[in-house]
Amino acid sequence: MEKLKKDFYLRPVLESVTDFLGKVLVHQTTQGRISGIVTDVEAYPAFVDKVHHGNKKTPRTEVMWRRGGYAYIYVIYGTWHQFAAVVNGENIPDVVFIRGVLPLEGTEIMRSQWSKPRKDSQLANSPGKLCKSFLLSKKHYGVDLTGDELFFEGWGIKISEDQIKTAKRVGISSKYQGHDNPWRYFIQTSKVQLMEKSYGDHHRHS
Repeated sequence: MEKLKKDFYLRPVLESVTDFLGKVLVHQTTQGRISGIVTDVEAYPAFVDKVHHGNKKTPRTEVMWRRGGYAYIYVIYGTWHQFAAVVNGENIPDVVFIRGVLPLEGTEIMRSQWSKPRKDSQLANSPGKLCKSFLLSKKHYGVDLTGDELFFEGWGIKISEDQIKTAKRVGISSKYQGHDNPWRYFIQTSKVQLMEKSYGDHHRHS
């Protein structure tokens, strides 16, 4: 397991977005370590993407204008937190929106955030559920993704091109130019199948 270094985040979003698939998102909490394999992402490229609210620099979007490698957290519907990773260079507000992960470590912590029982596969398979299960909130806005609290690791999980499916991004109105760009990338497979592709089965977690 190796924490991703700064260089990973300094590439344009349409070049780097699929490289997030198969990486492991980690949140080191006071309750313990939570982690999961990234399986669903979306690209929001700066300036050319008219629906991207980071195109305008505001107090809310300021972190997107930094050099890549920071967490962008925001709230929708007054309730659900959303998490994206800032990529590319300074003053180019590209982000990779993390839509879903397959839980690995800390599943008991994740389940404790919910009032009703959930299968592991249902704990973080949407942006809002991911943030709730991973204990992510607005206090994580601007966190350095190369630090020791919230970061991504490479476990050597191999994702082949034919495993990656594409689609238009979720929840974007057809009235916006570019709403149908195929900038959602996801894999549909099980945790066991993914872990069997890793360098060594000893990293597998239940």
